[in-house]
Parts: sequence; structure tokens; C-alpha cells
Amino acid sequence: MDREILEQEITKIEESIDEYDEADTLVIYDSIDTITNAGYKSEAVEPLLQLLERHPTAYFGDPGAIVSFIEQFGGEYEDFLAASVKRTPTITTVWMVNRCINAGEHTEEWMDILKEIASREDVNKLIKESAQEFLGFQASR
Repeated sequence: MDREILEQEITKIEESIDEYDEADTLVIYDSIDTITNAGYKSEAVEPLLQLLERHPTAYFGDPGAIVSFIEQFGGEYEDFLAASVKRTPTITTVWMVNRCINAGEHTEEWMDILKEIASREDVNKLIKESAQEFLGFQASR
């Protein structure tokens, strides 16, 4: 499938990120609609995760259209998510890992990933704190 539309829409989302590190939710929803209507499926997951990686502390909604789009490919997106969060953890992908734990699939693996993020020296403080909060939440369940 031609990646041109996908790349154009990701660029629109990226360009909508303001000085407060927030992406414009209307732009996100329009772009995800365009991506969906163009017929993209799980092949859009990795490029969308890479967008999140380029902006680790940006707000993209919670869960927002990007996460909703990605999570519809359950059984396919998880490997991409694990690779992404190991490369460059973000506020959004750490939150997605917690959602995977809540779903009860491969819980130990996801918990190990959160522990690794919480202990990494090269990870933004906000992202480390988020990982620690989710670990505490999961431990108290």
C-alpha cells in the first residue's frame, strides 16, 4: 500500500503539536479518519508509534484516536509496542503498556518492561515516574 497518505497525515499531526507539547485533537481525529478511510490497517501501527517516539512527552489524548486506532489490532500491535517502548518510552506508550497489563495478556513481560523503564537513566523523568506509578497501581491490585 502507498505510504504517502499515511506519511502526510502523520506530518499533519506532528505539525499540530503546540508550545505546550500538546497535539491538536481535532487534527488527530481528522488524520486518523483519513488513514482509516484510505484503507490502512496494522501496517500503520509502527509509523504511528514512531510518531509517539519522536515526541515522548507530548499529549496525544487519553486514550485518543491514535491509541484507539492502534489497539484495534489486538494480537498484532503488541510486538510493535514492546519494541517501541524499549527503544524510546513515551508517556503514551507507557500508558498503553499499563492497558496491556490490565487486559491480562503477558502480564509478567509487560511488568518487566515497566520496571526496566522505571530504572533507566536515559528516560525522561516524567516517563519514569509514570512507569513507577503504573507499577505501584498494578502491585496494589
